[in-house]
Amino acid sequence: MDILERGFTKLEVFFLRLSQVAVVVMMVLTSLDALSRYIFSKSITGAYEVTEMYLMVMLVFLSMSYVQKVDGHIRLDIIFGRLPRKVQNLLNIFFYLVAAVLMYFISYQGYHLTLNAWQNNLIASGLINFPLWLSYIWVPIGSFLIMVRQILLAIMILLEKEPEGETTEEVKNK
Repeated sequence: MDILERGFTKLEVFFLRLSQVAVVVMMVLTSLDALSRYIFSKSITGAYEVTEMYLMVMLVFLSMSYVQKVDGHIRLDIIFGRLPRKVQNLLNIFFYLVAAVLMYFISYQGYHLTLNAWQNNLIASGLINFPLWLSYIWVPIGSFLIMVRQILLAIMILLEKEPEGETTEEVKNK
């Protein structure tokens, strides 16, 4: 189980880095677009579409799994934290498995949507015609990653193990 956890964490960190690259590209592209509008009175063609349809999707879906690993998603702990540890563990297992099933369906539908867009050569209509599959592909990848992470977390709770791999601080320091 430890080898599987470490290997999957490396995969998560790879996709986290890809989402971080998407953030940097978004920042640079948005800044250049704003400067271009201010200096030249003309915006960069397609900057908004690339940011909205590609980079934001990458940012959200490719980082979800790692954020789940480091327990960074928002949750309400008002009542949950006061429950006995065994009840918390049972509820966590239940919620992880229900969420994993939901992510499976999102991943499945995203896969078929991506495949359809690729096979039919669907393009986004706008100022620049971008292929839609490049936008859609991040949904099944990210959903699949978080689904696997949630299943791993449920198994680790059952085995009473703490997640191994890199902590948030270790990833920041690399």
